[in-house]
Amino acid sequence: MTSIAKELLKNSAYPILRDSHKQKNLFELINVFPNYGVGLKVAPNHWIKKGILESYYEVTKVNPRMKNINHGKAFGIKVWKGKVLNEERIHGALKWSWYRWREGRIGRWN
Repeated sequence: MTSIAKELLKNSAYPILRDSHKQKNLFELINVFPNYGVGLKVAPNHWIKKGILESYYEVTKVNPRMKNINHGKAFGIKVWKGKVLNEERIHGALKWSWYRWREGRIGRWN
């Protein structure tokens, strides 16, 4: 890829495919989806590594910072080991890498 094309992609608002395997915090993951990922099911990497597979958050509200959309506050309904809990703030949104959660599989794919 030419340096001009790289520069254009770097300044673009569109996600770049080569970053798809990069570990992402919650805001980096959800900010490319419509309405900041409201309705998306996400799980932190450390739950997956511990074998806690039936646990995730369903994003209900996102308050991104206006200066940097990769920061802010996120809220969601917590499902812990298959049991639906109440809506709460999603803690650790900037600390861990996050993945989309789908029925029966978790991963970096779309």
